[in-house]
Amino acid sequence: MSTERQPLSALNLVAGYRKKAQVLYDVSLTAIPGQVYGLIGPNGAGKTTLLRLLSGAHPPWSGWTLLGDRPLNTFTPRERAKRIAFVPQGVTIPVPFTVTDVVAMGRMPYISGWSPLSPEDESAVQTALEKVGLQEKADESIHALSAGERQRALLALALAQEPDVLLLDEPTAHLDLHHAWNLMRLVGDLARTQQLVVILSTHDLSLAAANCDRLALIEKGKFAAEGTREDVLRADLLSQVYGHPLAVTVTDGQWWIHPA
Repeated sequence: MSTERQPLSALNLVAGYRKKAQVLYDVSLTAIPGQVYGLIGPNGAGKTTLLRLLSGAHPPWSGWTLLGDRPLNTFTPRERAKRIAFVPQGVTIPVPFTVTDVVAMGRMPYISGWSPLSPEDESAVQTALEKVGLQEKADESIHALSAGERQRALLALALAQEPDVLLLDEPTAHLDLHHAWNLMRLVGDLARTQQLVVILSTHDLSLAAANCDRLALIEKGKFAAEGTREDVLRADLLSQVYGHPLAVTVTDGQWWIHPA
């Protein structure tokens, strides 16, 4: 594990697929340790593609992704996996592994081949389970967990990598309100206590307002706005980007975005 966390930055990223379908246009951002950076915007805006670029899983057409001052493309895959954990949307685990076995998959960057887990690996797995509150479910099948518990297990898998950067694509998708808010609070707590760089995408604007330190509103592959929630969560701007009249209500410090 790195002793000092470093920012993750994107500089003038341009990207797409098959050299024809451009998705992102000149995107730049910096996410710092200890904060949650939220990506919001309509479906197809480019949020998932941006997360894939930030993880190193997809190369840009041009521009750079930097961890600290080092370009991400200079890391080996194993080095990158030790520094950056990415939890994609809609992860399914077809085999009924135990929760511990699933979380232990996060130690793959640290082991060779089919070598058994070392005491250090086992400690990292147990610590990750404790951080997400699943230690009592450790020996249960992943299939026996609720949707909220499964999301926490995937989060624990990522934490077992002992990363500096945590990337989450729609982590609250398919969760009810209670589990969605609990998971977002947990992610925020982990960002602060572990000094992680956390970047996530979400469609829930009220959830983003309550839990993200900075936001980027993406429209058709470009940043329509970037900054604090006061900078980004403006009714006129949100209505324009989402193509629907939206209102922003702030009550006792709580932000609610709803149809106008």
